[in-house]
Amino acid sequence: MQTSDRVRHILSTRGLTLYQVSRRSAEIFGQASPYYIPQGLYHELSLGTRTPNIHQLAAFSQISNYRLCDWLAIFGFSLDDIPKLQLLCPWRKTVLLDSSVYDGDQWIPWFSDTVRESSLPAIAPLGQLLKADTPRRARELLALGKARFLYAKVGRDDVFAFPSLTPGSIARIDARRTREELSVLGPVTSKSMFLVENGLSLHCGHLRRLDRGRILLCSPEFPFPQVELTPGNTVRILGVVNAEIRPLPSQPVPNCSPHLSSVPKSVLVPSAAGRAVLQQVLRISRMRVGLSFREASILSLRIARTFGDRRYFAAAGTLSDYEKASSPLRHVQKIISLCALYGIDFWTFLRAGGLQTDALGNEAMSDELVGRTGSPRLPSAEEVASAKQPSKTGEAFLPTIIDRWQEMPLFIKNALPFITKLKDISLSDIFWVGGNRNPAHPCLIGATLVAVNRRIKAPLRSTVPTRWEQPLYVVLRRDGSYLCASCELRQGVLIVHPHSETAHSSMQLRNGIDAEVVGQVTTIVRDLP
Repeated sequence: MQTSDRVRHILSTRGLTLYQVSRRSAEIFGQASPYYIPQGLYHELSLGTRTPNIHQLAAFSQISNYRLCDWLAIFGFSLDDIPKLQLLCPWRKTVLLDSSVYDGDQWIPWFSDTVRESSLPAIAPLGQLLKADTPRRARELLALGKARFLYAKVGRDDVFAFPSLTPGSIARIDARRTREELSVLGPVTSKSMFLVENGLSLHCGHLRRLDRGRILLCSPEFPFPQVELTPGNTVRILGVVNAEIRPLPSQPVPNCSPHLSSVPKSVLVPSAAGRAVLQQVLRISRMRVGLSFREASILSLRIARTFGDRRYFAAAGTLSDYEKASSPLRHVQKIISLCALYGIDFWTFLRAGGLQTDALGNEAMSDELVGRTGSPRLPSAEEVASAKQPSKTGEAFLPTIIDRWQEMPLFIKNALPFITKLKDISLSDIFWVGGNRNPAHPCLIGATLVAVNRRIKAPLRSTVPTRWEQPLYVVLRRDGSYLCASCELRQGVLIVHPHSETAHSSMQLRNGIDAEVVGQVTTIVRDLP
């Protein structure tokens, strides 16, 4: 169905015609405003010469009472691409991520527990523990969460984070524990890690109290620079880092001095309306992520190539003009690029641009209207009977892991191939390691899940300088149990190396007889102690 026909059908569900919508937009906003919807829009859409701007889509939303995110989807824009693109950005600085799930009615593939003959193993592929089940709405899964967290992507220049976190890690931050943890902060370096806002910079690091009004941001294991901070207007402790999604192999140890930026007074001058205008939001956000206009332009070109649409690209001069000009941004493609590059959530961007988000429609379009895929089919009689079979062990895996993580980070789902470095992810590629009580590597302390590249089955001797950078592998032993550790292959012998603080000796196994390598670990999901 052509876009013009889809728009006509959607309006008909509200008893509207384009002529009526056009007249209504002129009455509400004025015919000279960017919100005005021309009566010849169908013709322009059929020619492919025009896509409605953000203001016209907002007018469609307000007049029809359908959500703006659904109207955007009709014209090929998915707001859930913004968090995905942010996760792909190679930022120098640590940046807070937009963890929004914009379409709560989208269908998410879901799973149920398998019937097991034995108790939960220490390490096992999820294919042994879970099976595909009926897809669920995103809002249903989000409702299972018991807490809300902040998420940050650790920048490659954040020298305070390493080795507890590594460049490219996604850190989860619990803002609720901030006051409690700071109240017990003393002269000894904290065991907990904090997310600290210092001016326009964010850092993940450990803290030490110097006196009542001063604290020290530091790394407990490496001789990186220590920074004295005085909590106040430009220095805030945002929360405690309590979990990490860690890429492996880790990036090299940071070796540069931290970029601690002061806050120019001109940046913090409030607007007449009592909130930051779009130009201020763009400037501050760009400085926070540490991008020059040229660097941001290059990254926007990558986004344009990803979508195959040149309109996502913004030249360096254009990006500079956006921070000076007072005219509103209209092109949806440019807005999505700027939100992704500068770490801005979409609604904040619109409000800063003067768009009245409170007046937008709030009713979701049906799956048929918006074209959502993945809706569940009716189960067969055999599937219904199978679903009613109780677990023989009484130990439910899925509810346990959901309860342990408290919130489901659905915003990362579209970026999973990038995060795990696996193009097509299956349950056999993700391993449960949460039952491993004696991990053989510091990165596995508190680990719950690991992603495994099963195509890499020949571990090589590693020459990286620190134990944190050692590659990890999953190994299947002859008795059916699994190991997860650093290892190397020498003349047909698989040597498994211990790197934990407890006493371990290297284990030697005959490759292909005593054990075989399942694959190399590419990502670790873990709680931080």
